[in-house]
Amino acid sequence: MWASVQTTRGCPKRCSFCSVWRTDGQLPRQRPIDPIVEEVVALRRLGYRFIALADDNFYPVTLRDLELAARRDEKRQYERLLSLHRERFELMERLARISDDLIFFTQITMEAAEDEKFLSAMKSARIKGALVGVESISDAGLKSMYKGFNLTGEDLVVRLKRFHQFGIHVLGSFIFGLQSDTPDTFVATSDFADRADLTFAQFMPFTLFPGTVDFEKWEKGQRKAATTADAEPLVRHWLTPPGSRTKLHFPHPTMSADEIRSYTQGAWSAFYSLSKVWRRSRCVATLRSRLAFVLISKLYRHMYANTGMATGSSGQAQAVRWARFLAKPCHALFSARPMPQLQVPAPAGVSE
Repeated sequence: MWASVQTTRGCPKRCSFCSVWRTDGQLPRQRPIDPIVEEVVALRRLGYRFIALADDNFYPVTLRDLELAARRDEKRQYERLLSLHRERFELMERLARISDDLIFFTQITMEAAEDEKFLSAMKSARIKGALVGVESISDAGLKSMYKGFNLTGEDLVVRLKRFHQFGIHVLGSFIFGLQSDTPDTFVATSDFADRADLTFAQFMPFTLFPGTVDFEKWEKGQRKAATTADAEPLVRHWLTPPGSRTKLHFPHPTMSADEIRSYTQGAWSAFYSLSKVWRRSRCVATLRSRLAFVLISKLYRHMYANTGMATGSSGQAQAVRWARFLAKPCHALFSARPMPQLQVPAPAGVSE
């Protein structure tokens, strides 16, 4: 239904649950703009109209980063960050001139909402969707994941709504099963996602990915718990027999793994109830578009909440069948006619 193009690699953050900064590094590197634009044009020629800018963080340099570098009188660092920041604007200016029917979406931190010029450039480039990692609505939850740069409370609501003001639909991503979570957290998070005008939301169980800080903490604990010198604990998910795989890596103080899964499913059901989905569909203009929005919302829920979290083979098989059934009409909504004659727009100031 869509293609993907990567424009940067690396994320300066160090979230404990995330493998990106371990595998791709913390130093953001941007591809040259010309090859990016050429790749997008080649995809549109083939008939792809929806393209994911599959970056670790599309806003790799914040205004705070520039301010700190300038305050510390780190001239080389400041110039590097400023150059990267400017290149983001140049890239978006080039994307805006490719084809009027292209729609982009990407992944970004909520810090981008501090820079209205950046949001305006995203709007001009038709970057109409962004996955924003909210993760937790509590200070304790964010602190536990080394994500203290995120906001909470009403400040968070205002920050997320700012994307919406520039026509950027937010897919908010939340993590459940943190040590600070309680049964009330699930309902409160679903209600928050609705109140913050999120177009889509995903509620994911806390998962340990190899290479992350959280995984290493758990792995260290497993090795300490080994009863004999030659007992090698199974700390690689793909090497562990399915029936023996850990459902809850860190014992929760108040909830079992099944309770966390049940509460998580409840959050999905509440946010994606038909009445709420229909109300959110007002973000598009026509009746046909609103019906398409409902269909896509239901597909998204089945793909992640049901297919990804169903227990037992029969439940997973049924969820997969529903996802495939819903995907067929969605594919027609995303498809577009090829544009084999589409030309690559020249850089600004260069005659075409």
